[in-house]
Amino acid sequence: MPRLSKARKELLTTMMQETIFEAAASVLCEHGVSGTTMNRVAAEANLAKSSLYDYFESKEELLRFLYTRIVEPAANTIEEIAESNISAPQKLENILRGLQKHAIKYKGIMNILADTNEEFHVQAIAKRSIQPRVLENVAAVFKQGIEEGSFRLHNPEHTARMFMGGMRELFELQGASASEQPVNEYVDGLIDLLRNGLKPSVENKCSPDSDVPI
Repeated sequence: MPRLSKARKELLTTMMQETIFEAAASVLCEHGVSGTTMNRVAAEANLAKSSLYDYFESKEELLRFLYTRIVEPAANTIEEIAESNISAPQKLENILRGLQKHAIKYKGIMNILADTNEEFHVQAIAKRSIQPRVLENVAAVFKQGIEEGSFRLHNPEHTARMFMGGMRELFELQGASASEQPVNEYVDGLIDLLRNGLKPSVENKCSPDSDVPI
């Protein structure tokens, strides 16, 4: 039998990983982290258990793949937006809108993975590789905003870290909310805060007759 070409092997691997991802996500949502076993994932994917081990040596490796497979596209989207030719405020809004769609798509899965108390931590790989890349791209957007005059002078990296905290809260809120309204309101509020800050507009300031100081 002729050997598979490198391209065909890579395509087969990609297809199998996609199948395993869908199966693992389904099992995870139904049984949680503790109930997600290699046997169940193999059965859901219509694979022999030995075939699953050809791709993932352990449950820990499988769950880390699942987490990365969810988070990495979001990181890629942030990078694409950061490198686009638009203003910094618009980039930040596009990042939040993109993450909002991503959070809706993977509702529940992220919370299940984040809440695991097992001996391994499936978020570790993201913190080592994905998070620094996201931080760099978001900080670059804030730096652009300073240079173009959209934002006042500040430390872009510090602001990027605060912004990333807001992004994490978006995913947590999405997982905990029964409807999309709280998430939509959260994103709208965060965008307004980024664009306008906390300083009140002229019409919202207290009048001189008010007991509350201006």
